[in-house]
Amino acid sequence: MKAVAIEGKCQLKLIDTDQPQATDSKLLIKVERTGICGSDIHMWHNGAPVGLIMGHEFGGTIADPGPAKDKFTAGERVTVLPANPCMECKYCQQRLYAACVNYMADAPGISTPGAYAEYFLANPMMVRKIPDAMSMEQGAMVEPSAVALRAVHLGNVQPGDRVLVVGSGIIGLLCAAWARISGAAYVALSELNPSRREKALAFGDVDEVFDAGDPKLQKKLLKATDGGFDKTFECAGPAPAVQSAIGATGYGGTVVLVGVNYDMVPIYTMRVNMREIMIKGSYGYSPEEFDTCIDYIARQALKTDRFVDDIVGLDGVQNAFERLNDPKGDAVKIMVKP
Repeated sequence: MKAVAIEGKCQLKLIDTDQPQATDSKLLIKVERTGICGSDIHMWHNGAPVGLIMGHEFGGTIADPGPAKDKFTAGERVTVLPANPCMECKYCQQRLYAACVNYMADAPGISTPGAYAEYFLANPMMVRKIPDAMSMEQGAMVEPSAVALRAVHLGNVQPGDRVLVVGSGIIGLLCAAWARISGAAYVALSELNPSRREKALAFGDVDEVFDAGDPKLQKKLLKATDGGFDKTFECAGPAPAVQSAIGATGYGGTVVLVGVNYDMVPIYTMRVNMREIMIKGSYGYSPEEFDTCIDYIARQALKTDRFVDDIVGLDGVQNAFERLNDPKGDAVKIMVKP
């Protein structure tokens, strides 16, 4: 089968590889759409692990139900929680699969073959049927939507809250959408890229956008909220973004760190102390949050089609990564159609 694998730093390669077969523990899915995730771009930057087939947000159809013939039939439309929890550790017992001690040992698209390919093996327990009314693009948007929903749940957004989203990548945009669905009275977004600022405003979930590079940004954000935001979602990762998120949060507010940074990030702890700000990290999602996203997207309560900029074949993945990595570009979500 055809697939795309990491070849080196900022370099992907279209390859021919053996098509996987259903096993006694995993079923086979024919991949229809795969979303390109920010974590994929991180691995692309690092160029490692060489040979890995990435891709963990997707929609497809059952090709061979294998050990799950009593639950699935060939041709059924599905999406998947990209995890293989051990189901024995204390975290799995609480259904906190993202915290499973085995999580990174068998994480599809991260440590084991993912969905930048024509076929993909999945743990039947993690497979979810999607309604006929859902498109494959929508099926591939469930996973990133669940990441954002988890963050908004951790932030405990309430009706009337003033919310700031830092960064207008797909997770930032989805956080804004979930904040609005949760009843936020005012949703603002800060972003360096002017094209992305315009795009975020046009989607309709954001009331106001701010230039993240403005030296007077913090003063403007505090003025807009009469002292600071109730809930802030940092969805970019770089140190200035984290510092901006904390600086714009008001007394007793909450900052949820959703963006990823592999380096140390300095913060002004005095500001956190004086404002009694709560800082939370967000990672993954629960099965219930994943299922909620299927429901909301299927009912069009969460509209995800608007976020998809383009659909490319496997031979267009390298160019798609370059587009998404362009600091001046406006693309936020590109799908792959194997």
